[in-house]
Amino acid sequence: MRIGPLSRRIAIQRATEARDAAGGVTRTWATIATVWGKVEPLRGRELIEAQGVKSEATHKITIRWYDGLTAKDRLVVVGG
Repeated sequence: MRIGPLSRRIAIQRATEARDAAGGVTRTWATIATVWGKVEPLRGRELIEAQGVKSEATHKITIRWYDGLTAKDRLVVVGG
C-alpha cells in the first residue's frame, strides 16, 4: 500500500472499565496507538452492506496492518 493516500491521523482506542466509588462501572477509552490512515465516506450500497446489527458505519477507514487490533477497539480521526 502506498503511503501517499494515508494522510489523516487515526487514534486506535481500547475500552477500559473501572469501578467508581458508588460501585458502578465507568467505561473510558485509552489511545493505544496513533497511525496514518485514509478516511472515505460510504455511499449507496457500501453503506447498506456496512451496517451491522447494532452499528452505524458512515465512513471507511483504511490503515496499514496493526497487530492486535480487534473488533472491540475503535478508530477516531485525530484533528480536522
